[in-house]
Amino acid sequence: MLRKMMLLVSLLILFLFPVSYVHGEAPSYAKWGKIAIEQTTKKYPDQQITDYRYDGKVFISNVREQYDFEFTLKQNDQSREIRVYVLVNPQNDELIDVKYDEIEEFQ
Repeated sequence: MLRKMMLLVSLLILFLFPVSYVHGEAPSYAKWGKIAIEQTTKKYPDQQITDYRYDGKVFISNVREQYDFEFTLKQNDQSREIRVYVLVNPQNDELIDVKYDEIEEFQ
């Protein structure tokens, strides 16, 4: 009896609160964020990326855009923040360069 009751309650919940799946596209910066992570890992191999934030895109010219990210790096229980700038050519969707700005020393 208890088993039938639990099955009935479960089915009732499924019908009253249907599960919906939303298939959205990845954000436009996702590709460049992945590259920023890969390049930062290469540049700072002894440090772990513990936080990642997208700070927006800057239009520079028809052939140059900049995606801005802020990372928190951790090493030996100390952390610091850096900015990563991914420069791309929007005409051919190719990477131009990756630049770094160390905004905070280890604390």
